[in-house]
Amino acid sequence: MIRLVVAAALAVATLAVALPAVDDARATRTDATIEETVDRLERAGRSLATTEDATAGRATAATRRVEFMLPERSVTAAQPAFVAVGGSPDGPGNRSTVTYAVSSPTRRRHLRLPLAARTPEGPVVFREPGRHAVSLALVRGDGGPELVVTKATDW
Repeated sequence: MIRLVVAAALAVATLAVALPAVDDARATRTDATIEETVDRLERAGRSLATTEDATAGRATAATRRVEFMLPERSVTAAQPAFVAVGGSPDGPGNRSTVTYAVSSPTRRRHLRLPLAARTPEGPVVFREPGRHAVSLALVRGDGGPELVVTKATDW
């Protein structure tokens, strides 16, 4: 009987020590997934800026679509609170940044793009887990060519 109690106590103690490491691994994996998406956004923006010509409007503009998956909380992934392209979720848009929160603190990554990014309807924010996509369009703005980032809606 005492062996059973000692074994159970050791199992609980081992689990208590291991859980923070599991949580950290989940957050690290989700951070890496989001960073890969940011890399793909940068590549798509650079591709547009260097290989296409800007047009007057989005309807005829060259575009790139970047799809990504926001994970649901599981044994292997943390669920991000949000991912925002173009600025903080409650802040102004038209920033060449991606802001996201998986665990504290909120992270902000500057997009290394050859042109300014513009988000006409404020930051493009994703909060729900699942498949999402953004669309980048190369348009001619008042100050020259710019990349317009919007939420892609056609599946």
